[in-house]
Amino acid sequence: MTGHPAQLKPIGFHLKHLDTLSNHEFHEALSGRDPTRRHWQVLHNLATYGPHDAATLTEKLRPFWGEGAVTLEAATTALEARGWIARDAPSGTFTATAEGNRAHTEVEALARATRGRLMTGLTDDEHLSTVTAPARMCDNPEASPTAH
Repeated sequence: MTGHPAQLKPIGFHLKHLDTLSNHEFHEALSGRDPTRRHWQVLHNLATYGPHDAATLTEKLRPFWGEGAVTLEAATTALEARGWIARDAPSGTFTATAEGNRAHTEVEALARATRGRLMTGLTDDEHLSTVTAPARMCDNPEASPTAH
């Protein structure tokens, strides 16, 4: 990594800052609609990929659910109360309802617009490079025998 200005902050700074800004942007876009970004992530997974149990949702969403985030149980309870998802009691599997699918379509338009604002000025190739570099960086310690 030669030839880069010494004043550049480390990637971790930018990733955390971008996450904070993304949360703020999604909060603003969803304000007045009640679902938080975490509620959206649960609904989006169920509406897009079909039914999941709590363990699968937890695994898929783990990277997004840091300290202070609404819990999966709180998110699913709130989404059930709205009638957007249903839980099959015997299997514990969550499914998006017809009303949830309608809400997903509406909120997805807001999410796409928010992502669009965050991506302003980036080409598709720049976005691909931006996403694949941290992905490879994550792969390195995960592939290491000392990985946790």
